[in-house]
Amino acid sequence: MMAPGDIRRRLARGQVSIGSWVTFRDPAAAEILAAAGYDWLAVDMEHSSLGIESASSLIRTISLCGVCPLVRLPSNDAVMAKRVMDAGAWGVIVPMVNTAEEARAAV
Repeated sequence: MMAPGDIRRRLARGQVSIGSWVTFRDPAAAEILAAAGYDWLAVDMEHSSLGIESASSLIRTISLCGVCPLVRLPSNDAVMAKRVMDAGAWGVIVPMVNTAEEARAAV
């Protein structure tokens, strides 16, 4: 079972971490992917029709399966980042960060 920080520690040691993307609403799809042995699953809110309710359900399912739940946000939006973190995401992926200013905004 993964714990918050495990992925970061693996990468710091030069180890590989393998994950996949979730774009389907059905938690069963996330459960099947989690059972496949991935270290992390990223719920994709940028290139899918997933909203916060669907993302929350997927985050919960992924976490309960012992896999690190990440979320790619639909945009560089602090409010949405807070919402998915409150829903249980262990981290966020911020899309379309192309400048230092955008990176600072994401942080």
